[in-house]
Amino acid sequence: MGKLYVNGIIRTMAHEEDVHSSMFVEGERIIAMGEEGKLRRRFGRRILSIVDLNGKAVYPAFTDAHIHLIGYGEAIGRVDASRYTTLDELGKAFVQAEAINGLHVAEGYDETKLDRAPTKAWLNQLFPTEPALLKRTDRHTVLVNDVLFKQLGYKASTVIEGGKIGLAESGEADGFLYDAAIEPLYALQSGSMERNKASLRSAIKDLQRYGIVAAHTEDLAYHGDLTDVLQAYREVTEETGFHAHLLVHHLVLDQFIQTNPVLPATLSVGAMKVFVDGALGGRTALLGRGYSDDPTTRGIEVHSPEQLEQLVKRARSYGFTVAAHVIGDLAIERFVTVLENYPAPKGKRDRIIHATVVRPELLTRIRKLPVLIDVQPVFLLDDADFAQDRLGLNRLDWAYRLKSLADTGALLCGGSDAPISNPDVRRALYAATTGTAGNINKTNEVLSMYEALLLFTKNPHIATDTHGRKGMLLPGYDADFVIFDQDFYLLRGEAVLRNQLVETVQAGKTVFQATPVMN
Repeated sequence: MGKLYVNGIIRTMAHEEDVHSSMFVEGERIIAMGEEGKLRRRFGRRILSIVDLNGKAVYPAFTDAHIHLIGYGEAIGRVDASRYTTLDELGKAFVQAEAINGLHVAEGYDETKLDRAPTKAWLNQLFPTEPALLKRTDRHTVLVNDVLFKQLGYKASTVIEGGKIGLAESGEADGFLYDAAIEPLYALQSGSMERNKASLRSAIKDLQRYGIVAAHTEDLAYHGDLTDVLQAYREVTEETGFHAHLLVHHLVLDQFIQTNPVLPATLSVGAMKVFVDGALGGRTALLGRGYSDDPTTRGIEVHSPEQLEQLVKRARSYGFTVAAHVIGDLAIERFVTVLENYPAPKGKRDRIIHATVVRPELLTRIRKLPVLIDVQPVFLLDDADFAQDRLGLNRLDWAYRLKSLADTGALLCGGSDAPISNPDVRRALYAATTGTAGNINKTNEVLSMYEALLLFTKNPHIATDTHGRKGMLLPGYDADFVIFDQDFYLLRGEAVLRNQLVETVQAGKTVFQATPVMN
């Protein structure tokens, strides 16, 4: 016995114009697509109820192909610095929030959106006797107060391979830590198994209201003992039915292999994760030449070419592919060079994550590699206030190259990098199809709406070999779908952002339903 959905615009995503008006769902599966009359005659008494879509649009449920699930769940319960426009307002909220593990944490500030930039003196005044840290929106830069700086055992002269201690003009530490210098903070913030489970539940519940029922996630190295983190994932994904595809940070890869965990159907394992550089906003993305607004630096090299080669060789020894965080053009060049020398196992794809600044010749080299590329269309919106300052006009031509990356033949998958950015897929669809934000114009790099939707529907399941039953709306596929008030294909510009999600269905069951708007 099942449900017959009628009078809709049901886009299967198998082909650009593959659309039906009705769909019969029974249990956890889609049974048939077609015209209402034919489906009524075919299934007759098996139809338990009929849902009139009244012209609404239906798509496969979304997958966020680059997220940090536990980190996102934790961020939901912390001070969201991105909500504030003045440092005073942020400070008031920060001091009122409860400490976690004795540590005061606020998430996601962007100095370009505040009336003035946060400083160590400001943070010391808020928390003179207790450890505190403020994370920049990219999470590659954090500000810590003196109490925490001393607790970490750092000095202004401390040298951090793959990171750095920020220094004031006086030569004293200014409280800012970059990339690898942040790693000791993971242990201080790590949660218990129960807290990790609570964070996963919060993240999943929140993602469902955006139509997201699956994710590719990387957070096994940051939240406590690996076996406990995996157990939290087992329990919560089986409980919710949410599918998580796990990337394995190189710091815990050996332990993961030794543990050889048995995973439920709701979990799968992907590539070894490695960071090659930092982020554009904090000037730690690795560029081929100095930043336009600070020529004295070209970013941070988290791993030298020799170290990167050894990491890739280690992954290959385990039969793993490699997923690399690369934002700057030099970071991409370094990773591509290693992949050319140590190609992925036959039939598999390595993963290029972000690929924000790509020189033209790198596109040619990527074309020859078996890779998938994690793109974050929302970065165009998030970076609009500083991208031109960081890169200059000429280098901006190399940035946010969605169409060019797609033209390499690589498989493109869409993600938000939450909690780095908001996981609302509408923002990604808007950015990918509009190509403009602030004074940045990338209209030569836009995707069609069909191509943009593929990033969050079909393509992530091709990447994880689950496309035979997920990512499209076809007979025999899982009944994972979203219902929107309007058809994205017919919307332009900001109308994409206003399209309302009506319902999220996972395995035939409603996991989110919007509250009807009262007239």
